[in-house]
Amino acid sequence: MIARIPADADMPKGQAVVVTGAGGGIGRACALRYATEGATVAVIDSNPDTAASVASEVDAMGGHGYAFPIDVSDPDAVHLVGETMRAEGAPADVLIHAAIQRMPGHLDSLPVESFDRLLAVGLRGAFLVAQEFGRDMIGRRSGSIVFIGSTAAHAPYPNTGAYSACKAAIVMLAKSFALEWANTGVRAFSVSPGMIRTPMTEDLYSQPEILAGRSKMAPLGRIGRPEEIAEIVHFLASAAGSYLTGEDVLVDGGFVISKFMHVPGRD
Repeated sequence: MIARIPADADMPKGQAVVVTGAGGGIGRACALRYATEGATVAVIDSNPDTAASVASEVDAMGGHGYAFPIDVSDPDAVHLVGETMRAEGAPADVLIHAAIQRMPGHLDSLPVESFDRLLAVGLRGAFLVAQEFGRDMIGRRSGSIVFIGSTAAHAPYPNTGAYSACKAAIVMLAKSFALEWANTGVRAFSVSPGMIRTPMTEDLYSQPEILAGRSKMAPLGRIGRPEEIAEIVHFLASAAGSYLTGEDVLVDGGFVISKFMHVPGRD
């Protein structure tokens, strides 16, 4: 199951960070952010090639990358990752769940298999990894969990199947973990990005008219970068955010709060 382990697995380790959906976009940016601090990073992605590639990038940036090409909706596979990291002396300090599988479609014709698959990766996967790696954190009475939500959790994004429902549930799941585990020293959050240019959205932003139109809709006047989300995730999980838990942080250039900017007669 492990596609790749660090060349020198006996090197001293910093924090141990688990990132799902780490093969690209926001997940990759989070993995590389921690790599700069010498962290041991479990790079979880369903694609073996991208998992191995990002694990190599983690090494190149000063961290120690382990590639795990698994399906996060599989409890046995998730547990094996946890067992492997513990055996390597690197139980999780930070968990970042960014895995999602787009299954777009209109609700009136969406196959039930598409609905179930998106929820399996995005929501069931969030629960499974939080439970698996959160137990290590509870044992140490320290740790942080960050789920990647979306502005779609706050305003439904049409024709995306179960995506908005999944992200809304993830926001509430983070709050539930935060409340139940507050007395254990484990903190939990969600971060809800909006209009970020990633490999998953490149088909849209590669079109100049869409890039320009969406940029105008954000009060800050541009599309965000994955690295900007990674910095927010890093802050929340760090000692600098130690009195925060259960929050959902919108990182959208002001998009969600700007609706009345687009309503005729607002002046």
